[in-house]
Amino acid sequence: MEKTVCGAKTRKGTPCQKQALENGKCKLHGGKSTGPKNKEKHRQSLKGNKNAVKTGEYETIAFDMLSEEEQALIQQIPDDPKRLVKNELGTLLVRRRRMMARLGDEEAKKKPNNKSLNSLNEALTRLNAVTLNHIKVFYDLSAETTDNDNGSLGDLVDILADVRKRRINE
Repeated sequence: MEKTVCGAKTRKGTPCQKQALENGKCKLHGGKSTGPKNKEKHRQSLKGNKNAVKTGEYETIAFDMLSEEEQALIQQIPDDPKRLVKNELGTLLVRRRRMMARLGDEEAKKKPNNKSLNSLNEALTRLNAVTLNHIKVFYDLSAETTDNDNGSLGDLVDILADVRKRRINE
């Protein structure tokens, strides 16, 4: 049996001289990835993957993916016709809660990563500012009264425009 070599291009630009496997490439150069064999199983394995989450500040949160406890947290916000702002505020509060849990987990380690702690604290500071702004808008909208209060989207747009005008004038 003749010994075959891999032949893949190395960093130097010369052909790899290692012994080839059945596919014609060595262990290091194994050839092109064919991807996961079972696409549905792969899709399920990615569901809920939080490997790339660092602080959670920009984490996507969908209501139907929340735990029952997190959904209850959102339901505790006083019921108001200004549903859009209320839902956003609830999402921000859940995001803050998750980030604080990450901070607690990092602090509980024997050797906490200072870079991670700083990153989480900075992200929490930014998130708190956004949350406070949403709380202000929420209560500003709740205090608004309109002549034609039929709960329409047009009324909400008018109210938001008034709030923006007041902010600009402040």
